[in-house]
Amino acid sequence: MGLNFSFFKTPKHRVFNYQPRYYDPRKEALEERIARAREEEKGKEHDYVPGRNIRTNFRKAVYENRKQAGSPFVMRIIVLISIVGLATALYFFAKSIGLFFI
Repeated sequence: MGLNFSFFKTPKHRVFNYQPRYYDPRKEALEERIARAREEEKGKEHDYVPGRNIRTNFRKAVYENRKQAGSPFVMRIIVLISIVGLATALYFFAKSIGLFFI
């Protein structure tokens, strides 16, 4: 879009032309096995969806937490009832000693 006006000739970009000289037959065999496994996998199921396993495991964990007897909701209720019971017991104990003059 701008003007390419220059008094001097700009050099062309340098190109990196890498040609490997080392051949690793184990690496080639591994890449071939991976390609075959991917082709077989494409025939069985649908394509890969990023994060599918994470979401599935998260949903399963949430379901398991709700289903368990020691779920956080039940634990909160138990702790709340324990605190209220402890406060009432402390009140009656202090009243019997005579600390409250009500």
